[in-house]
Amino acid sequence: MDKKIIQKLNNYTEKYLEYKKWLKKESAHYVFYYLKNTKAENDINKILKCQERAFKKIVGFLKVKASKHKIRYFLYPSENLKEKLMGDNGYAQSIYHNKTIHVVYTRGINPLGEHEDTHILSLPLGLSIGFFQEGLAEYMSSQRLWRGKKPEFWIKEGLKKEIIPNFKSMLSHTNWTKLPDKYMPYYYISAASFVEFLIIRFGKKNFILLYKKLNRKNSLKENTKVFNDLYKTPIRSLQKEWQNKVKM
Repeated sequence: MDKKIIQKLNNYTEKYLEYKKWLKKESAHYVFYYLKNTKAENDINKILKCQERAFKKIVGFLKVKASKHKIRYFLYPSENLKEKLMGDNGYAQSIYHNKTIHVVYTRGINPLGEHEDTHILSLPLGLSIGFFQEGLAEYMSSQRLWRGKKPEFWIKEGLKKEIIPNFKSMLSHTNWTKLPDKYMPYYYISAASFVEFLIIRFGKKNFILLYKKLNRKNSLKENTKVFNDLYKTPIRSLQKEWQNKVKM
């Protein structure tokens, strides 16, 4: 991986590497770690097939060369154990430097599929700004449900309640990081929908080029210029066009 790609990790720990209770199962591109008498153990063959399908889809879409190192998946039976072993109790995180993915997997929580894998597998393209990095990962997740609701619900309600952000402001990575966590589904899903819109409108090749050129260290003005130079249309105009399309 490019040494210039640095991931900010709060409270991250690698106690999971020393944990002695893991069971292990490998597939062509993954190593899965899970615990005895858990839902992950019961579903491990289904999980394996799910992620291998995701891997094939992502690599095929992005046209990136897969790393020789397998992605390691750690499947936790609770948020508390996940926080104890890797420092964060969120449902899912990908760690770039060692290509590990950490998820809580229970009867009520199942954040598997393409999202976290896209973060790892897209690294050869560079680390784009958050709006498009999360947008691409969620776009690759193909209409997955959030809290039991389809993406259309979050987009239409977000527009109605004016929660959807100004996309131009999201060209600043700093502005993206300042968005409140409580509205995360609206942000991620609207970003994914806009990624889809750009790909359909201008083609995948142009989106991948945009993804590569946008820089987290750039100012809003600098990233806006990158966007405008590539698409020849202001992002505000394209957001209005996108809004009219999703309202239909």
